[in-house]
Amino acid sequence: MAEITNEMILQAIKELAEQLKNHSEETNNRFEQIDQRFEQIDRRFEQIDQRFEQIDRRFEQIDQRFEQTDQQFEQTKQQLVEINERLDHVEQKIEEMDKQLTDVANGQKILVEELFENKKEIKRVKNILNIY
Repeated sequence: MAEITNEMILQAIKELAEQLKNHSEETNNRFEQIDQRFEQIDRRFEQIDQRFEQIDRRFEQIDQRFEQTDQQFEQTKQQLVEINERLDHVEQKIEEMDKQLTDVANGQKILVEELFENKKEIKRVKNILNIY
């Protein structure tokens, strides 16, 4: 009977050892699956990091373009100020020329009137001289 009990105990120990071995293999398989999943997650994070780097570079390019556009805008604005100043100067010159032309026109009008008066006077003098 002791032998049967020992055999039963030995059999139970073997079964427990087999279960423990199976359980260990199952646990190892689960850990391998978890490791693989972590590796997949790591690769995905690397891809995400690369995408963020690409996005960062794109934003840097956009920032540079905005800076260039701002510089061009400032240059254009300065050029516009300079053009406006030139136009003001030209406008003043035109006003001066207009005034001078008006003065010339008035002077010509006076000369024409005086010439007409002179011609009338010459005609009168000729008529007087022809009478005598």
